Amino acid sequence: MDLKGLEAVAKTIRALSIDAIEKANSGHPGLPMGCAEIGAYLFGEVLNINPKDTSWFGRDRFILSAGHGSMLLYSLMHLAGYEDVTIDEIKKFRQLKSKTPGHPEYGWTDGVETSTGPLGQGFANSVGMAIAGKRHAARFNKEGFELFSGRIFTLVGDGDLMEGISYEAGSIAGHLALNNLIAIYDSNRISIEGPVDITLSESVRKRFEAFNWHVIDVDGHSLDSIKRGFDEAEIARIKHNRPVLIIADTIIGKGSPNKEDSNTCHGAPLGKDELEKTKKNLGITSDFFVDPAAVDYFGKKMAEKRNKYDSWKSMFNEWKGKYPELNELFNKNFARDIDASAFQNLPAFAPNSMHSTREASNKVLNAICKDIDFVVSGSADLACSTMTVIKESGDISSKNFLAHNIQYGVREHAMGAIANGLYLYGGVLPIVGTFLSFVNYMRPTLRMAALMRIPTIFLYSHDSIYVGEDGPSHHPIEHISELRLIPNMNVMRPCDPEETKIAWELALTSKHTPSTIITTRQKVRTLDYSKLESYTNAKRGGYILKRESKKDKIDMIFIATGSEVSLVLDVAEKLESEGYSIRVVNMFSTYLFDHESAEYRESVLPSNIEKRVAVEAGVSMTWYKYVGLKGDVIGIDKFGISGKAEDVGVFFKFTNEDVYNRVKIVLNK
Repeated sequence: MDLKGLEAVAKTIRALSIDAIEKANSGHPGLPMGCAEIGAYLFGEVLNINPKDTSWFGRDRFILSAGHGSMLLYSLMHLAGYEDVTIDEIKKFRQLKSKTPGHPEYGWTDGVETSTGPLGQGFANSVGMAIAGKRHAARFNKEGFELFSGRIFTLVGDGDLMEGISYEAGSIAGHLALNNLIAIYDSNRISIEGPVDITLSESVRKRFEAFNWHVIDVDGHSLDSIKRGFDEAEIARIKHNRPVLIIADTIIGKGSPNKEDSNTCHGAPLGKDELEKTKKNLGITSDFFVDPAAVDYFGKKMAEKRNKYDSWKSMFNEWKGKYPELNELFNKNFARDIDASAFQNLPAFAPNSMHSTREASNKVLNAICKDIDFVVSGSADLACSTMTVIKESGDISSKNFLAHNIQYGVREHAMGAIANGLYLYGGVLPIVGTFLSFVNYMRPTLRMAALMRIPTIFLYSHDSIYVGEDGPSHHPIEHISELRLIPNMNVMRPCDPEETKIAWELALTSKHTPSTIITTRQKVRTLDYSKLESYTNAKRGGYILKRESKKDKIDMIFIATGSEVSLVLDVAEKLESEGYSIRVVNMFSTYLFDHESAEYRESVLPSNIEKRVAVEAGVSMTWYKYVGLKGDVIGIDKFGISGKAEDVGVFFKFTNEDVYNRVKIVLNK
């Protein structure tokens, strides 16, 4: 261990962090100053990385779950030679379009493994990455060819471990014995409001020991102690077959004479006077100081790391020659491409036959994925109801990572973030499911998937009041509209089994947009498309399902989605028998429709037709965008009621007669 070199790195981290934050007049100096020695040792002595090949499959991964401490990461990335993080970019910390945004952003700064900031998300992402790593090791490693021996490191703070997601994610990590996962806990005993003991008195050690983790204590400012901790972690994770938590006793803002060990340096610049005093205390002689000894240290260390990288590449090339069939599978998995032929021989559903779309969804999913290795599906203890199970595969366990199903338990929040981590690792396309009424347990993870532009697939069943007897707590009145409000989220609500095929094709082939598929508990009628437009038009989001009977005359446009489509078609048929010319538009996905051209949208919803009625068994607010102020929305703007599904439908006036009467009012205006 080059003690002087590591001390120079720690000094540089503190120097760059306090200057960048001061220049930005915004940021969090406390964590980078408090974790400088830990970061120096981790990046210098532990991580197997290659900044010139940030997508190297065999690398270790580092996730800064405490993303507010981003200057720790940027300082280290700069010293390690990541091309995006130059000294000029550090000087532009938190400025518009800089490569050093306030919190690390996946896809924006090359080398950042995941977007972090919402506390606990990164920790749960790391659990997903660890599962993916174990899965690939089980699939591709052979004796003498350890392609996937990379470890997942994550730095967490008190806030991460107070968030409920950390309990869920830590529990499943211990249950699955993810011994490729090492978390470092920055235990500085300070939160934004003051000492952490104003809100937290439990033993984090005992909590993680109960999770089946191996726990190690270190002095976060002693490089000797840090070395001992990481050495023990490497031995213990193999010997005990467990994930490891390193509890680092640190001082927030270490080096600031008047603000260290205080909440005053958590989320604000030190201030000019304290900045100068801190620099004097640390022996920093210039602005944006980079110690030459730190540069020399990383120059030597990165050469060593490149040698390890070159050895891995040689091993990989030898493996490819020795195992050509595995190499073909490897390429397929990491490309995550599904051949178009997989969508051509799907189950047939007879016109007018009755199926719930959750049942149809499972049949379609299994037909598509029967020969696809990289799809992994899971549910929050509801797979038998959401029907997300990939059959004839079994469940992933600590002894079998090659199955295609994950039992997440009742852990919706962590489930979504773990799925995002599975995708981010590479070579896995995750599907997760639960009841739609529980979606808000997962809302932060949905948002992060959309923000990172990763195509995680979320399936939510039991989509409306037709859940019935479970009552208002399980009736997802507002949930679909909430999901549609998330930017870059494709929410698809198929009306029948045929449209369900389209939903899965779009979800499984998406590249930069997460997909949400909404399915029914109750049976719905498979439409007779011989009398309608093709359901394949659902790929455009909203489409004309039934054209008006009179050429060049539209008396009214019906807009519907999901299980309400068949209801609208029945009412439209009755109105047509009375001489009206009715167009029915199926709004399968508002996201896809809104991304179509203005010309196409005008062709579906002509602006000169003001008489429009939207029908959906959920809140009405978001539909006025499509019906206008002169249209009407038949929705539900209050909570549900317990009762048989049919009776609940009658109670909320979702019957042919009630919809017909409402529409006649619009027609007679």
